[in-house]
Amino acid sequence: MNKIQENKNHSDKTSKKKFKLKEKILISLLIPLFIYFPWIYIIKKKKNNKNKFFFFLSNQTELSYCKNFGLMIYDYNNKSQFINLGDYIQSLAALQFLPKNCSPYLISREKLRYYNGPIVNLFMNGWYNISHGNKIISNHIKPIYLSIHIYNIDDLDTQAIGNFKKYEPIGCRDLSTLNLLRNKGIDSYFSSCLTLTLDIDYGINDYERTNEIIFVDYSFGMDPKIDKSILSLKEYNFNNITFLTHGLRSNISQIERFKLAKNYLDKYARAKLVITTRLHVAFPCLALKTPVILIKYKFFDENRFSGLFDFLNTIGNNKNSEFEINVKLDKKNKVINPDKYLKYAYQFKKYLRKLKIYKS
Repeated sequence: MNKIQENKNHSDKTSKKKFKLKEKILISLLIPLFIYFPWIYIIKKKKNNKNKFFFFLSNQTELSYCKNFGLMIYDYNNKSQFINLGDYIQSLAALQFLPKNCSPYLISREKLRYYNGPIVNLFMNGWYNISHGNKIISNHIKPIYLSIHIYNIDDLDTQAIGNFKKYEPIGCRDLSTLNLLRNKGIDSYFSSCLTLTLDIDYGINDYERTNEIIFVDYSFGMDPKIDKSILSLKEYNFNNITFLTHGLRSNISQIERFKLAKNYLDKYARAKLVITTRLHVAFPCLALKTPVILIKYKFFDENRFSGLFDFLNTIGNNKNSEFEINVKLDKKNKVINPDKYLKYAYQFKKYLRKLKIYKS
């Protein structure tokens, strides 16, 4: 028995030595990892944020720039009970090109004519219903027409046309607006949408992405054909979906609207897939490299999207009422975005860098 016990003790000592050896090897391997990975994270984070102050060369430049800039807010003529959060996403796209410590003057899209504050530059991007309050621009505003869609182009009178001609060329978000402005003798060009630059402030690293699938202003049951097309994407689990809407009650303050818009952009940036009927969900997702499908549902405004469909994956009826599925997939049958938008995002950034206002 003693011999057996002695052998057992010897075996235990040998095992302990082997365990300690393995432990030392494991620790020696882990120490470099603990040192290495935090630096990788910092480097990636810096890389991700490298464009944050891309447009400003000095504190003096930033300071003078802050003093002469405005940012668009939206009053909807104080009649609507709902707001469109996409408008505030448009303003956040413009806000990226201001220094981060800047407090721009807030100017209502519906009251551009009546602004009487300090003289400011103002990016004009988004949807416009030409009305009494914004048919002409206050002399205190220097508009920079980057990317606009005009809802009621036929209501432009001589005064409004003269206002556009004063600030031409006009950047048009869609071909419909482009053609209509040109028909009025206004020098215009197709620019697409400024939200294609949202990666500057809201882009993330790939490892921060989640498995969340988000539907925005669409849900199963609204159209059987569309539902079937979505469910044919077998690589996705549609049993757990987050549903969001851009149509919110108008009793939310302007600051809260911006906060919600930022929160939504953060969700879109991290999502695995987004399915939406909204232009200002789809285009931000392109910028954020989030796979997205635009649903062309009933009463879809073809004019507002003219020239933009090639940028996106789409499901729904075309202008001839023919049902189409135009969704790009990779080898693993995962949705991937077309890359046509990259050219226009680059052009926006390049153009904005060259504007003289940045050198003041």
